[in-house]
Amino acid sequence: MVLGTKERRITIAIGLIIGVSVSSMLVKHALEVKDEQAAQKPGNYDSLHSAVGGVKFPPLPQSIKQAIPRGIVVFFEGNRTSLCLPEHQKVNSWVIETTGSFRSERLFILAEADIENGGETRFLRASEIYVKLNDLNQEQSFKNLLNDEQYRVIGLNSSSNEYIVQVRKISPTDLTEAEIFLKSLSIVKSTRFPSWTPLR
Repeated sequence: MVLGTKERRITIAIGLIIGVSVSSMLVKHALEVKDEQAAQKPGNYDSLHSAVGGVKFPPLPQSIKQAIPRGIVVFFEGNRTSLCLPEHQKVNSWVIETTGSFRSERLFILAEADIENGGETRFLRASEIYVKLNDLNQEQSFKNLLNDEQYRVIGLNSSSNEYIVQVRKISPTDLTEAEIFLKSLSIVKSTRFPSWTPLR
């Protein structure tokens, strides 16, 4: 049986519609599988395991997810001392990698959530410590005391006269140890972790 021109066009059109529909369904299914696999990768919020060490962590508070909607949990330490509150206050701490103002900029944010007090959260820059010296003229002496593989002075906050020290090891425990070391230097007057404000 030979199809006429009209029937041939209808057959081709039906074939195209079926082909496009099946292709769309296959692409949609592939994307769903990819998203599901990504959600289970260590570090993803839904995986509940950190990217480094595979440490299990509790679901992130909604306030952290809203502040950092697309991040990777690099480190997690639970029930530990806060880096910016009095020692008796215990927190859960997540170090989260995200992007900055530019997509190529990588930021590491320390998110702390109080275990008590309604789970209040705060955000700090995880890779920087601000250091005030007894005398600004001691900059070179200060740099000489630092291990280049762990610390690097990247600038001076002109409004507070604090040096910005970049640290290489950024787990909550490593940050505590870095601050203890910096405070132990006789030329250091004070240290603090700079806060981070979510982008709006």
